[in-house]
Amino acid sequence: MEEDKFALVEKIIKDVHNVLSKIADLYAFDVVPMDINFQNKSPVLHLENCLGLESWCVKHVYMYCYSELMDKYSPKFKRKSKKISNIDSDRLIRLLNVTILLNPEINSLWNKRRDLVLGLLLDKTVELHFIRLVLSRKPKCNEAFVYRRWLLESIFQEENYERNSIEHLINDELIICDLASDKSPNNYHSWNHRIWLLNKVKTISTYYDPNALYIKEYNSSEKWTSKHVSDFSCFHYHQYCIKNLYNLCNDSWKSLEKTLNINFRKNLVRVLASNFPKDVTIQASEENLLGYSEENLMNLLLSYSNKICNCNVNYVQMCKKIEILFHALVLNNELICFYKYHETLWYHRRFILHEIISIMYEHFGLVRYNGALVKKNCKICNFDDMRQKQAKIGRYDTNHIYSNVLFNVILSHEKQIIEERQKDGDPNADRHEKYLKFVEGFNNVM
Repeated sequence: MEEDKFALVEKIIKDVHNVLSKIADLYAFDVVPMDINFQNKSPVLHLENCLGLESWCVKHVYMYCYSELMDKYSPKFKRKSKKISNIDSDRLIRLLNVTILLNPEINSLWNKRRDLVLGLLLDKTVELHFIRLVLSRKPKCNEAFVYRRWLLESIFQEENYERNSIEHLINDELIICDLASDKSPNNYHSWNHRIWLLNKVKTISTYYDPNALYIKEYNSSEKWTSKHVSDFSCFHYHQYCIKNLYNLCNDSWKSLEKTLNINFRKNLVRVLASNFPKDVTIQASEENLLGYSEENLMNLLLSYSNKICNCNVNYVQMCKKIEILFHALVLNNELICFYKYHETLWYHRRFILHEIISIMYEHFGLVRYNGALVKKNCKICNFDDMRQKQAKIGRYDTNHIYSNVLFNVILSHEKQIIEERQKDGDPNADRHEKYLKFVEGFNNVM
C-alpha cells in the first residue's frame, strides 16, 4: 500500500515537472478543493495556461518531497555538503518545484535555488517565471519577493543587457506587483518591492530615464488610492511617488500635467484665493496669481527671506513642491468627503501637511527640536557652525511662521475641513485637530 502511495507521488512530481517545462506560458497556480479522487486520474490539472493540484493529495505530496529534501539534500551541520551533480540537480529541482509551490514560506528552500542559480543549473529568466507562479497563489510571500530581488540584482549587474531588456524587466515587475496587490489588499510586500524597483532604476539611470517612470507610477498610484481608500500600503507608496516628483525638470513637469490633464498652478491659486486671511494687505485674485512668477508667488506666500543663509533659493523647485502637495490636498478633501470615516485618508493628510510645513521650516532655516522651533545652520555655507554643540542653538521667534500667508492659508483650510467633518460626526476630525495642535505645533493658533 505504501509502495502504491509512493508511486502515485512520484507520478505527480513527474506530471508537475512536465507542465512546468512550459513555464513561459503558465501564469497561475492554485490548489483545487477536492477531498477524494472520484475519477481515478492524475490530480495534476493543466488548463488554459494554469496549473492546479487537487487538494486530496497535497499533504502526501508535500510530506514526501519535504522529507526527501531534508534527508538527502540538507546535510547535518557536521557533515560536509556534497557538490550537486547534474543528475542530483534534476531530482532536487523537481522536489523544490513541488514543495515551494505548496509552501513557499521556507527560506532554506529558496537558498537551495540560489545555490542552483549560482551553479548555472537554473536559468534566471525561468526562475522569474516560476516566482510569478508562486505569487499567483501566495501574493504576500515575502520570501518569494526577496528571492526575486536577488535575481534582478544579479541580472542588472550583468554588462550585456540593453535598454529594451531593462524596460521589459521593469514592466514585468510592475505587472506582477499589480497582480499581487490586486489579489491581496494591504499587501505591504508587493508595494515595498515596487519601491525597491524604482530605487534600483535610479542607480541605472545611465541606461534608463526614470522621470517617465515616476510620472507613470504617480498616475497609477493616484488612481489606485482613489479606489482603495483603506489600503495604507498603497498610500505609503503614493507618498513615495509624490517625493519623486519634487526634482522633475521643466519638460517632465509639462509631461506630468499633460498625463494628469491638470494645471497645478490653477489648482494652487484656487485654494489660495479662497483661503487668504482677511487681514492680508495685498488681496490677489486668481487671474493675478496666475501671472506671478515662481519667485514672486513664493515671496507672497512666505513673505520673508532667511538672511542668515547665503545660498540661492530654488524658487522654481519650491513652487513645484507646493503645487503638487496642494493638488494632493485637494484630492484628499474629495476622498474624505466621499468616503467617510476612513482613517487611512486622514493619515495621508498628515503626510501632506507635514511636507508643506517642512518646506516652510526649510525656507526659514528652522527645525523642530524637542517640541520647539530652533534655528538650523545651513550645511553648505555654515558648515563649520554645525560642529557646535546643540545647546548653542537658540529658540526661534514663531511670529515669522504664524504671520506668513502660506501658514494662514493652511490654517484656514484645515479649520474649515475639521468643522465640516465634525458636524458629520467623523471622530477622525477631532484626532486630526489634536495632531495639528500637539505634533505640528498649531496649539497656539487653533
